[in-house]
Amino acid sequence: MAPIRSTGFVDPGWDHGIAQDERKKKVRCNYCGKIVSGGIYRLKQHLARVSGEVTYCEKAPEEVYLKMKENLEGCRSNKKQKRVDAQAYMNFHSNDDEDDEEQVGCRSKGKQLMDDRNVSVNSTPLRSLGYIDPGWEHGVAQDERKKKVKCSYCEKVVSGGINRFKQHLARIPGEVAPCKSAPEEVYLKIKENMKWHRTGKRHRQPEAKEMMPFYPKSDNEDDEYEQAEDTLHHMNRDVLIDIDKRYSKDTVKTFKGMSHTGPEPVLRRSRLDSFYLKVPTNQTPQTYKQLKVKTGPTKKLRKQVISSICKFFCHAGIPLQATDSKYFHKMLEMVGQYGQGLVCPPSQVISGRYLQDEINSIKNYLIEYKASWAITGCSIMTDSWRDAQGRKIINFLVSCPHGIYFASSVDATNVVEDAPSLFKLLDKVVEEIGEENVVQVITENTPNYKAAGKMLEERRRNLFWTPCATSCISQVLEDFMKIRCVEECMEKGQKITKLIYNQIWLLNLMKTEFTQGKDLLKPAGTHCASSFATLQSLLDHRVSLRRMFLSNKWMSSRFSSSSEGKEVQKIVLNVTFWKKMQYVSKSVDPIFQVLQKVSSGESLSMPYIYNDLYRAKLAIKSVHGDDARKYEPFWKVIDRHCNSLLCHPLYLAAYFLNPSYRYRQDFVAHSEVVRGLNECIVRLELDNMRRISASMQIAHYNSAQDDFGTELAISTRTGLEPAAWWQQHGISCLELQRIAVRILSQTCSSFACEHDWSMYDQLYSKRQNRLSQKKLNEVMYVHYNLQLREYQVRKRSRESKSTSVDSVLLEHLLGDWIVDTTAQGSDGDKVTMADGAVGSSDADHANIDGATDDDSDLNYFDDDLSE
Repeated sequence: MAPIRSTGFVDPGWDHGIAQDERKKKVRCNYCGKIVSGGIYRLKQHLARVSGEVTYCEKAPEEVYLKMKENLEGCRSNKKQKRVDAQAYMNFHSNDDEDDEEQVGCRSKGKQLMDDRNVSVNSTPLRSLGYIDPGWEHGVAQDERKKKVKCSYCEKVVSGGINRFKQHLARIPGEVAPCKSAPEEVYLKIKENMKWHRTGKRHRQPEAKEMMPFYPKSDNEDDEYEQAEDTLHHMNRDVLIDIDKRYSKDTVKTFKGMSHTGPEPVLRRSRLDSFYLKVPTNQTPQTYKQLKVKTGPTKKLRKQVISSICKFFCHAGIPLQATDSKYFHKMLEMVGQYGQGLVCPPSQVISGRYLQDEINSIKNYLIEYKASWAITGCSIMTDSWRDAQGRKIINFLVSCPHGIYFASSVDATNVVEDAPSLFKLLDKVVEEIGEENVVQVITENTPNYKAAGKMLEERRRNLFWTPCATSCISQVLEDFMKIRCVEECMEKGQKITKLIYNQIWLLNLMKTEFTQGKDLLKPAGTHCASSFATLQSLLDHRVSLRRMFLSNKWMSSRFSSSSEGKEVQKIVLNVTFWKKMQYVSKSVDPIFQVLQKVSSGESLSMPYIYNDLYRAKLAIKSVHGDDARKYEPFWKVIDRHCNSLLCHPLYLAAYFLNPSYRYRQDFVAHSEVVRGLNECIVRLELDNMRRISASMQIAHYNSAQDDFGTELAISTRTGLEPAAWWQQHGISCLELQRIAVRILSQTCSSFACEHDWSMYDQLYSKRQNRLSQKKLNEVMYVHYNLQLREYQVRKRSRESKSTSVDSVLLEHLLGDWIVDTTAQGSDGDKVTMADGAVGSSDADHANIDGATDDDSDLNYFDDDLSE
């Protein structure tokens, strides 16, 4: 097996070009786009404008031209300074007189020790100490015996082992042809390593010095461990030495039993250890004790690592939630496997070939997505929102059963109010994806988007414009909040949370003694959804809240006598308030559950959205005992915003083609449902004969004939996803099957975009030169698709991701429940447990007998609640 190659030196020319083939013989210039043949050296001549072999690059910046010119001149004059770290790794010898004297002294001491103690220490070959010949950084072994080595630069296979291969790189004549493709830096390094070849003999390696440094004996061994860690911490970590475990064990075992009378033995160490481990000069020839070196991770080292990570996150402005990323965990794992000596690559390298590698990886990953579009079709999702600077950003994504694909993002601040301009944007994306693949384009339900969608349907006769279901249902919840009883509950609920979350003592009291550490605030996908989720959370914790406001700790605190405290206590202990809360909860919950289902993305929502909305309306009506005076305010809001969903041909056809609904006993094929199915057949099938065939096959599906009526088909009507059911059992009606699969494979929401992922501030805040703008677009393309890929993996594996919301996003979603605009002071932050209350922590049980979870005392059907 060939040895693993180290990273080694990266030629600076690669910062300005991208290899076009595996052998890296053709390189494309980042500035003029010209493809230069002859490898990286020829590209540097192109950038340095060296005449004779390649044309000049007129578009390269002046600093790049000067840098490449200096690099080439240094290579030709052989005056480049040697890299100290590389030489420390490649050369194990030194010509200093002090080293020779030190070597003789160590050898004599070692010999005397062996005579006196009768101890033998087996020397370990250099290979066992982890030494890897530097020549392996530039070649790959072609056989098990490593007698044939393939050059990484000219691809020549050199016979004779690593020594002959280094002669090839160092251009030493006589035994092997020189390598003309190796960079000048590699030539100089290997030439220095092969100096022995010119003199006919190798410099003799010094035998060794002591294996470890020795320090005066100390009574506190913990101090010695910390001293050892500090010593190792300041070492040069650019060199990897894997010390043979057997050698270490034998050495410790040999000397552990020795008596400590007189001078302790001085162990021999390798020449490389002598280079990095220096014995302190202030040692005295008294009693010594061997330094105990910890090879494994320690608490102190772990603390330093985590502190460095935290400092980097704060300095670079990276959200702290990024630590949850699986790619961050993978990065730490790979760095740990690499070990010491990893040199951070410059930003030019990351933004160059490595960024291009990630883009190519994502494009290869998306090949599977695009291949499925011919069968399932796809949906173009337009997620538009405003950032912190008020810019209107539109993200264009493509959704299919395999996952979601980020296509592009635009700043539409000057476009969003103009329907024709929006139409041009949508039409351009459809053209890029391919009209034959697109089933629908999902946008917001605003007048401008609606007008642009109608223009798109006129231009593209084979697709639909569809309003976003999440956006429509969010508008329903927003208007629910304007109903008087709902608004009143929201205002009183916000007073409760503002008091609790603006007093540290009270918040700690609630969590530690009454809610078992649970929060009252419940962030959800949107502002309105978060408000209703928090309202439901208050209702769930009503008994705990009543107990807290009746407890001795609350009664003894100074907050109980404040005006705000008295008002909140009165609200919490008011039974009528909780009656209204239950009335609102029962009225809103059906439509809120639909929003949760649509925005969660757990399954394709198209086959279920029509039935879910219809059932939600019936549930609201049933909760109010069919009393029109109570449920009509909620129905009117739903009809105003969701009629475009309930009447959309795609939703009607999906409801009809869903076997779990179609074969129910109570299913009724209303005229609008059949009309929607017919319109979908006309739009989604171009061929007129196929349209007729699909229309005739509906009767087979209705009566469950042929494959639709088999025992397997009947038993899987509710178990399989509707699109999968059609693919498996619709084989006798191929024309109708194709249309059904394309309809049932779509989503109805564009809510898959989490705005806290994005990098739009960096992308749109400053318009830079074209090259920088192109790089930022590429980075965001990789960033967004990696996030979407992780989201899909998590969804398929059914992982439960704990909600991790930072303070900025929490305030954005639930600012009305936290920020107290009337409070001017911050005295509450200074209150401690001792200041806030005295006495027993037990509640006054005489006053809370009525604080139970039984809902029988709350009759939310009272007539006055809906007023």
